[in-house]
Amino acid sequence: MAFVRRRSVRLVFFCVVLLMVWQFSCTICGTTNSINVLGKFSKYPSKETAESLFLNEQQCRATFPGLTKEIDDAVARGPFVLDKKPDDYQGLVQARIKHGKLYVISVERRPSRDMLHERQSVLYQIHRALVTSPTPLPDTVFAFSIIDYPRQDAWSFSRSNDPNIKGNYWVMPHFSFWSWPKPFLGTMDQALDGISTIDNRVPWEKKIDKAIWRGTAWFNSVGNTALRPNLLAATKDQDWADVEDLRWETNGIKAKNSIGIEDFCKYKYIIYTEGVTYSGRLPFHQACRSVILTPPPSYMMHTTHQMRPLFSSTLPFSPSYNSQTAPPPHNPRWPDSYSPSTANIIFVEPDWSDLHQTIEWLRAHPEIAEGIANRQRESTIDKGMLSPAAEVCYWRSLVRGWDSVVKIDEGAWGKWEREGGTNGEGMRFESFALTGETTWESVQ
Repeated sequence: MAFVRRRSVRLVFFCVVLLMVWQFSCTICGTTNSINVLGKFSKYPSKETAESLFLNEQQCRATFPGLTKEIDDAVARGPFVLDKKPDDYQGLVQARIKHGKLYVISVERRPSRDMLHERQSVLYQIHRALVTSPTPLPDTVFAFSIIDYPRQDAWSFSRSNDPNIKGNYWVMPHFSFWSWPKPFLGTMDQALDGISTIDNRVPWEKKIDKAIWRGTAWFNSVGNTALRPNLLAATKDQDWADVEDLRWETNGIKAKNSIGIEDFCKYKYIIYTEGVTYSGRLPFHQACRSVILTPPPSYMMHTTHQMRPLFSSTLPFSPSYNSQTAPPPHNPRWPDSYSPSTANIIFVEPDWSDLHQTIEWLRAHPEIAEGIANRQRESTIDKGMLSPAAEVCYWRSLVRGWDSVVKIDEGAWGKWEREGGTNGEGMRFESFALTGETTWESVQ
């Protein structure tokens, strides 16, 4: 009997040790299928992991699968030569990474206030990703652009998803991942905390049963110049719509009828509209446990590929609907259509002509609407795709991916002699952030 007890004790001890080793290995490797302190399994990164700025490349890819799709697709296009542009190129920043440090080579000399904010936000993000990297990042030269239209051979906030447009476009995180300095937006982590507070406090059935939108009516997509005016027309005097054109004051800093970005999540339905190209509100809306309704987007941000669209044309009220075989709509930008049980967003007609019917259908099928909303938040927040860890992971993968295919003509970019020199070496970011100058000779 004593022998049996000793054997049982050994077995229990062995199992406990094995469990501890396995849990430790999961933490080190960054896997998302780990055991938390309560002994339960979770397929999502823990809060601690999602806030860590020190994950290595292997841990990043294991923790956030699919995060770097835009980078991987860009790398797959193969090598290219990076030509140096004029120093005062609109919206363009040229910079280098050397020995893990960020150097600014050239910037636009007289940017607008908003462009200055966006430029600085991107540089601060890159600097943060560099100084927190647990492993060295390669020395490289790169360029990024903060204007709405994507630039070839540079990092931009978005790219066109038109398969007929060929080019070397690279997508970087939006500047709002540092801060969007407006009273109804602010920093990303503050906004996400506010969104989580609302979504944890307000169950689906208690959310406002309307579609919400705020925006600037004249700020329209290049591919759909009537996008926002048509939205205002389609929602005018509708009891299911809370849609308003923003009334700006204080030089574009504040609008009289704006609402906090987190307050959109109090509504069951959120209407998303692209701007001239993309709209930076998308990641914030993706964080909500709400149904996003939008015409098929024409521009991809670094989180847009998380969308799993249900096309309104496949719903029973649509003239093109066939109850036996409802083929997915022909849309080369978005070739895949998902069922109501797997989708996380709804694509409506570009002229909003079926928006009313879509809302009424969702109201009549609340369990489907709630499922779409749940999957939307799961795809971004539960999976940690908007987390601080995912942000720095993406930046470091972007640097590595870029360096693996870019070809630099050292003669064109200047021979390195000293920081802040006149050969295009670049000013250390820490000094540039204080002076705004790229050479010491320019510092007064």
